[in-house]
Amino acid sequence: MNLFVYGTLLVPKIWETVSGITDSTGEDGSIYGYRIYRVEGGDFPGIVETGEKNDGVPGRVFYHLPERAIERLDAYEDTFYERREVTVQLANGKTTQAHAYVVPESIATQILSPAPWTLEWFEEHALESYWARLFES
Repeated sequence: MNLFVYGTLLVPKIWETVSGITDSTGEDGSIYGYRIYRVEGGDFPGIVETGEKNDGVPGRVFYHLPERAIERLDAYEDTFYERREVTVQLANGKTTQAHAYVVPESIATQILSPAPWTLEWFEEHALESYWARLFES
């Protein structure tokens, strides 16, 4: 299975620890018709489908993940996410299909804050405490 990641899993040490895959290479891309926000009370993101073609979420596609990695990733993600297929626009202009962890529209206003989430914000303000909370306890 291919997986599109857009949040904390973009950090190589988090990707490797969670997935069990030491190869952090993938392919950059974006999905359109989605927005990314911080989860309410959290420092990690969720995406929600908006249907607006100008809304986009940048991320990375990892290809042909083994079932064991998917099991580990499913266990890492909160239960409110749905893993669903999305179309990824790759940096080279091509598209590919991948799964992504998405917050269902029906619960998005309960789960997501109005604050946007960016990797830059996360690395500067939250990565150290996030890592300690999840992996050093």
